[in-house]
Amino acid sequence: MKKTLSLAALFVGIGLATFAQEQKDTERSFKRERKHPRTERKIANRTPEEIAKVKTEQLDKRLKFTDAQRTEVYSVQLEQAKQAVAHRDEMKKLQSKWREEMKDSQKKMGEILTPEQQQRLKESYAHRRKGKFRGTKGEFRKRGMIEKQTPDTENKEG
Repeated sequence: MKKTLSLAALFVGIGLATFAQEQKDTERSFKRERKHPRTERKIANRTPEEIAKVKTEQLDKRLKFTDAQRTEVYSVQLEQAKQAVAHRDEMKKLQSKWREEMKDSQKKMGEILTPEQQQRLKESYAHRRKGKFRGTKGEFRKRGMIEKQTPDTENKEG
């Protein structure tokens, strides 16, 4: 009786281990096949027509559009892509204009201040920058996720 019981337990254990391994492999392969969630990053250098086509195809795979829906969705996506391209170009222009204005103001400050004052100003800028978090986006996310994962059990006891 003990032998059959231990054999049964052994088979159950092997079965569970196999099942867990299959689940783990399935999850891992799914993550590899999964596309990047932000399509805009992949298609940033494409024309608005290409962007609209890709987005429409992706939606069509999930939602199974009719022909009429596909053309309407494409037109909406095309309009949105054109607006995004225009907005991106406008932001680049504003950014370059802002940089030029900053350089001009720094030049004017350099003409007004003495060399000693300029040095102090540079040191104060360096000191301010030193205190800020200077990591990659991933590190910032990780840091934020760690803070979010802290359990709230300490607050629930009271």
